[in-house]
Amino acid sequence: MSDEIRISDRPVRFARATCAPGFREKRIISSTPWEYVSLWLRKQHLVNAEIYWNQARNFFDAARDLPTESAPLPLYYAFLNATKTLLEAKGVAYNPYHGVAGFDMRTAANGRIRLDNEGIKIKGSGVLPSLISYFGEMEAARTYALGDVLSNLAFIHRAYSVSYSRNELFLSIANPRYVRSGVGQARFEADLPIEHCHGQTVRTFPAGYRKRELTEAEWEAASFDSSRHVIETINTFAWSGARRPTDADITSLCAFHRELRLEINYISGERPNWYLKRYLANTTRIQRNNLTLMFMAMHRFSEIARYKPVELNRLLEGGKNWLIYEFVEVARNQFIDEIAAEITGHEISPAGVRQSSF
Repeated sequence: MSDEIRISDRPVRFARATCAPGFREKRIISSTPWEYVSLWLRKQHLVNAEIYWNQARNFFDAARDLPTESAPLPLYYAFLNATKTLLEAKGVAYNPYHGVAGFDMRTAANGRIRLDNEGIKIKGSGVLPSLISYFGEMEAARTYALGDVLSNLAFIHRAYSVSYSRNELFLSIANPRYVRSGVGQARFEADLPIEHCHGQTVRTFPAGYRKRELTEAEWEAASFDSSRHVIETINTFAWSGARRPTDADITSLCAFHRELRLEINYISGERPNWYLKRYLANTTRIQRNNLTLMFMAMHRFSEIARYKPVELNRLLEGGKNWLIYEFVEVARNQFIDEIAAEITGHEISPAGVRQSSF
């Protein structure tokens, strides 16, 4: 295993936050992110942001015992207010309206009620466009099929692949880290499971990533035994290697990390599981942040629940019902986990999780 970069005597964790991760900060131990984020906002004197965060929690709690047919509406308003919290905390200007709308994609030739006929359109202004601006997303497309949006979410990628009989868009990786790469440089690296090492899979890696086989010395020093291979970035970033990294080091690391987080996603839990988003034929690959995608999808489900409950019931009775149940059930905690990290820049995890897991 390559030499991990360090801050003081602690290896740099691969952070959940995208734009402003607190690489110098210690991990936060908290059973849920709700109270910690409230405390953080209070200490930063972000009064409006705290009001939105508390409102998000109220909607989140209201959805707790609701069935899938009804939960998307309060969950979307939880997402909306949590997003306003982020924008307020980061000083991003926004129009207070949604900034996204659903539409019917059915045609005379294909008039069935199904996920791929539920459209989503990003508007010119509103909360969602401001979130997109915050992340600096460059994708030009502004309209999507709901099914395509769901296919680009790691936490339901297996449910999607089973529901649509497709190959999985996401590949599991382990122990993501930043490592030295010669004098004054560093790069990203992660353990690559043996099942992802054959050439056909490697050819689906995004541009800028490659597979590398560990040397004998690296293999002997490695702390895992699943594979002799790692996935690494071809590009590097400036890193002085000083025991106390300079501000320039941290700026360089944050800029590099921000680019990677479009390709590398996680599933929340006591120990986050990390995945690489690859390129597959016949699969629409959307270059947007997870929070953007979840916001879009939950908004569309909330519209269907509110205005077309009969159609939602038909969707839930159809062949893709497991996928819908999984999204509504899992997205609630995934969204809050990710946006809490984005608001504070901190790694927030329950007691008993080893720091080295991050």
